[in-house]
Amino acid sequence: MTRTTNTRKHARSWYALLASAASVAATACSEPTTSTSQLERSANAALSASLASLPAGYGNLTSSFVDSAARDSSVWCGGGRDARLAGGSLMGGGLGDAFLGGIAGGHFGNHGPFGGGLGCSGATFSSATGRVTCPTVTRDGLTLTRSAAYSNATGQVQQAFDSLTTNTVNLQTSVTGTRTFAAGSEGGSDSGSDSSGSNRGPGGGGGSHGGRHGWGDGRGPGGRLLGDTATILSATTTVESFSNRTVSGLAQGSTQRTVSGTSSGNESTTGTSSRGSFTATRTVADTTRGLVVPVVTSGATYPTAGTVVRAMTATLTYTGQSTATVSRREVVTYDGSATAQVVITEDGVTKNCTRPLPRGPLTCQ
Repeated sequence: MTRTTNTRKHARSWYALLASAASVAATACSEPTTSTSQLERSANAALSASLASLPAGYGNLTSSFVDSAARDSSVWCGGGRDARLAGGSLMGGGLGDAFLGGIAGGHFGNHGPFGGGLGCSGATFSSATGRVTCPTVTRDGLTLTRSAAYSNATGQVQQAFDSLTTNTVNLQTSVTGTRTFAAGSEGGSDSGSDSSGSNRGPGGGGGSHGGRHGWGDGRGPGGRLLGDTATILSATTTVESFSNRTVSGLAQGSTQRTVSGTSSGNESTTGTSSRGSFTATRTVADTTRGLVVPVVTSGATYPTAGTVVRAMTATLTYTGQSTATVSRREVVTYDGSATAQVVITEDGVTKNCTRPLPRGPLTCQ
């Protein structure tokens, strides 16, 4: 659909503002002289990144977003050239494979789409809560907590996941914490690491771990997003994200799995730059309702019923200036056919799309 003149003006204002702060967690850089038209063109990458990537640590949650724990190391829009929301894309890297039929089916509870439990070592069971809890992990300023409740087909609580008898799994996850940046540093603060020393803790290998520089992959020269023209002097980002998902129909002999759940996250950054003090926020959420996935013994299987609602909003405010906002909502509906219906609303403009299952391009009217 064609945007109105006011929407175009609003978008141009957003592009220009976002270009100056899209690299909140990047190495400081000089501020070249750039024309307004150049800023508007180059800032498209930053605008796309705000919707294409996820808040730091979000990939550790259970959600419909495809962004993984190993790569969502961004803080405010990160991802650079590797994170663009192209015309045929969905937010947060797209839909996860389990929502598309990209995972091979399996009649055991730890195989196939939405199968399995916590998968951590050192988990403990509490008879008081009936939940199994993983050890808390803190890395790069972010703390990850995970727990699960397991039960068999009769509803009896289980102390551990069993691939044959566990029928229902409830997973609850949280990622919270704060990252800081100062000009001249290579990345965010590092408040510790998990026992394995790997890059798969909360934040997914952010900071300077693994030989990486800055907080995001795919950035331009000097660690900054292409199109950025401001020097970030200091910044503090706070992340608070949660998820809660229940999967039933995992026990041997089940003919289908049913999934419901929610996730939500808030990312808030305050800082100073060569253009003044600023505040940048991003909120992310999704809800899965009545998702039904048939169980098959071979090949892939895709959802045949249910709805997934996804939403994201990003705002940017410089001291003394008005707040610029971009928002997007995606509703994915499964009706039993080999095509998912997708309704996308971005900044008030709605379009109807389809997505062939298990694989296929997003086509919009």
